[in-house]
Amino acid sequence: MLSTGYEFNYPALGVVRIIVRHNSRHITARWRNGKIYLNVPAGLKFDDVTSALDEMAPRLAKRQPSLSYHPDQQFDFAGGLSVVIRQQTHAPRSILAKAHLPISSIEVGSDIDFDDKNSTRSISNLLCRIAQRLAPGLLLPRARQLAQSVNATPAEWRISSGHHTLGQCSSKKVISLSYMLVFLPQHLRDYIVYHELAHLSEMNHSKRFHTLCNAYCQGREADYIKELKSFTWCVLR
Repeated sequence: MLSTGYEFNYPALGVVRIIVRHNSRHITARWRNGKIYLNVPAGLKFDDVTSALDEMAPRLAKRQPSLSYHPDQQFDFAGGLSVVIRQQTHAPRSILAKAHLPISSIEVGSDIDFDDKNSTRSISNLLCRIAQRLAPGLLLPRARQLAQSVNATPAEWRISSGHHTLGQCSSKKVISLSYMLVFLPQHLRDYIVYHELAHLSEMNHSKRFHTLCNAYCQGREADYIKELKSFTWCVLR
C-alpha cells in the first residue's frame, strides 16, 4: 500500500512524490520544487497511480515550470544583492554557494549538466539558501520604514521559510515575511508588507481591509495582485 512520502521516477516527468489524503476521492497532481506532488486517496495500489499518471502526463508536461540556469548567469535583486552562477573546475562534481552582499555566487562543477533536472533543483535550492541567509538585512529595514510611514506598529517582525505564504500577521500582531520576498521587485515586496500591515487593523479580507490596503498602496492594490499572480520566479516553488 502506498504511503505519504514515497517517491519514484516517471518517464518524461521525473520525480513523483506521493501524498496520501484520507479525505480525497480523486487523484490530483501539481508541480512543486521541480517534482510532481500526487495527492491520492488512501488504499490505492501503485498500478492505479501509474495508470492515472499515464492519462495525466500530457497535461502535466505542458504545465511543467520552464526554469533553467546557465554559466555566467546573473540575478540582480532589490536592495543591492546580485547572485552570479559560475562554472568551476576545482570540485567538478559539486555545486557550491557563497552568500555575501553585494555579490553572492553559485559555482557549478564542470562535470555537472546544467540541463539535468536534478541540477536545476540543486541550483534553485542554493538560491533559496542564499536568500534565506540574507533576507533579514534585505527585507526588515524597509518593512520597518513602511510601517512607520503608515503609523503601524507590529509587535515583532520575523523572517519565515514559507514558499507559498509570502506574508502572515498573527493575532498577536507579529508579522512574518517569507525570505522568498528577496526574489520580488521592490514594489511587490512593499505590497506584501502593506498587506500584512493592513491586517493589524483588519484580520480578515473584508472590504474595509482592501480599502485600507489599497490606501497604503496608493490605489494600486489590484495592479499588484495581478502582477504577483503572473510573476515569473527564478526558483522552483
